[in-house]
Amino acid sequence: MDLGQHIGYVDLVSLVGETNRCPGGKRAISRLAQSLHVGPHHRVLEVGSNTGFTSIELAAITGCRADGVEISAAAVEEARRSAAALPARIAERVSFRVGDVRKLPWDEETFDVVVCGGALGFVEGRELAFSEIRRVLRPLGMVSITHLYYRSNPPASLPDRLADVLGFRVPVYGWKEWLEELAPAGWELYDFTRRPLAARPTEVVDAYAEHLTSSARIQALPPEQRDRVREQWRHACHVFNDNHRHLGVMDLVLRRPLATGVPEQPELFLEPGVYDRYFTHEFVPLTGTENR
Repeated sequence: MDLGQHIGYVDLVSLVGETNRCPGGKRAISRLAQSLHVGPHHRVLEVGSNTGFTSIELAAITGCRADGVEISAAAVEEARRSAAALPARIAERVSFRVGDVRKLPWDEETFDVVVCGGALGFVEGRELAFSEIRRVLRPLGMVSITHLYYRSNPPASLPDRLADVLGFRVPVYGWKEWLEELAPAGWELYDFTRRPLAARPTEVVDAYAEHLTSSARIQALPPEQRDRVREQWRHACHVFNDNHRHLGVMDLVLRRPLATGVPEQPELFLEPGVYDRYFTHEFVPLTGTENR
């Protein structure tokens, strides 16, 4: 790994050893496992597995077999290091490899479930990525996409600051724009929910950054490199925290239809808070009051 003047974000995450949790962490993964009905007999593919947190947690709580594919070799190395420290009953059910979602190295209809924590939103050639996911997914298999969206407009300078940290520009999209991008034709929109996010106090962000850069791995670096890593990580954490003031997270579940070209009959009566994917393309509001 090149520890020059600026370290790429994914390499930085791997270096400091952050588990890179999906928004909501273990709580979100527990909800995901329930909504996807994942069990011991299922095989799960995680696209953009990064340092392996989601795959490992799914295998631990459901007994499924989980395969992670990630484009960063440094992240895959960190994921494998984490897996090697697990009890054998979990470690034997997770594996990680370097790869591209646009050219997946598995046979057709290998997986029951595909999960993605946001990587699909930044893949060039997304149509090819969805085509590959469909190829390796079994009929009626589920795809879960957890993705951040802007629920309020950020300050004009914030997208530039975020791009400097990540190395690419994040579109200032609300949930409607991301839903259009991430729910292509030919898939059943099985479920769709939103949750708000919130920023943390400055002292908490500082304490978190200090905690992760106080490891033996970071302390073993030459002083100049150590200070550079600590400052870059602290800066990244504060930029993300500023961004969280304006963010929500959307949980999107798609299902591969049993047959193509056979549309599902629409639903008329939906509970308040459910997304109407048939007619209004809005969340159903609560009307009236209870008086009984």
